Amino acid sequence: QAQLKWYLLGMVMAVLGTFVDLHLFMRLAYPLYGLGVLLLVLVLFADPINNSRRWLPVFGSVIQPSEFMKLGVVLALSRYLHDERHERGYTDRHSLRTLIWPMLIMFAPVILIFAEPDLGTAIIVTLIGFSIIFFEGIRMRSVLMGLAVVALLFPLAWKFALHDYQKARVLVWWSPENLEVQVEELRKQSNLLQKAQESEDPAVEKKLEQVQSRHAKLKKILGKAYQPRQAARAIGSGEFYGKGGQKAVQQRQSALPELHTDFVIATWGEERGFIGASLLLFLYYLLVYWLARTTKFARNRFEALVAVGITGTVFWQFFVNVGMVTGVLPVVGVALPLLSYGGSSVVSTCIGLGLLFNIAIHRRR
Repeated sequence: QAQLKWYLLGMVMAVLGTFVDLHLFMRLAYPLYGLGVLLLVLVLFADPINNSRRWLPVFGSVIQPSEFMKLGVVLALSRYLHDERHERGYTDRHSLRTLIWPMLIMFAPVILIFAEPDLGTAIIVTLIGFSIIFFEGIRMRSVLMGLAVVALLFPLAWKFALHDYQKARVLVWWSPENLEVQVEELRKQSNLLQKAQESEDPAVEKKLEQVQSRHAKLKKILGKAYQPRQAARAIGSGEFYGKGGQKAVQQRQSALPELHTDFVIATWGEERGFIGASLLLFLYYLLVYWLARTTKFARNRFEALVAVGITGTVFWQFFVNVGMVTGVLPVVGVALPLLSYGGSSVVSTCIGLGLLFNIAIHRRR
């Protein structure tokens, strides 16, 4: 029932986004972006929920500012790059020097979102920003230099920026079988050392303590593989035709946590099988294809970049969510657009769709 209210609100916002003049959104791009950044700062002082500060209480409910910040980044980047082309007369492909301000526009909210912590949304906002920048045009040399910088910074980010549970998700995704072998070997070493402990040798006791500590740490990391494994089993158990609506939810309620949010497609696959999952993927393909085609209808550069940003928002969320549920990508906590439970995600997606309907309706002649 609560989700239905968010869908109704999202439909209202989509209608408003369809018929409001897009020039108004262009004029308000920077104020809306600033409001989004302010909300991201405020959310860091909110009460934590599940060890994260991602939600703000509003009128008896909660909103997730990072979801609306996706739209804020799209509008602000589109406005800036539009002005660069049409007001400042910039016609060449962008270099790293000319991308300083776009990078600041993109990474300022990314850093705040990462601090919540919310790695998944931070990655999605980054991908959205780069989608807009690459569509606008960037020199190949700048791309190679950017990749080199990322390669140099990744070890530092792994050591100092990522939380332990985030590292665990990556390790489990990269090599779960290797972790299982290490856990089993450490368990055997622990048993042998416990038997040898009768000698009361201080060196044996110290070694036993180290092995048990290592074993507990790796076992905790391996525990992060539980949810994606259950998701894969849920999808596989649906076989070709599925088990039927509502029949999988009760069976997986205790086995698959968060089945109505990030892992909703696992429940869908179990209930509707290969046919239902394929149909769902095809519908998302049609949606992304239509969104991408909207760029052809844009009357100016701002509208074209907005269309690219909204298309990237839906595509990257869909791509990362399906990838992490099926085990192709590590689990980072990304909702499936329009299907996962969550009011802020539904409303922000509907607003974005409304903007693209606006572009399509008022297409250039």
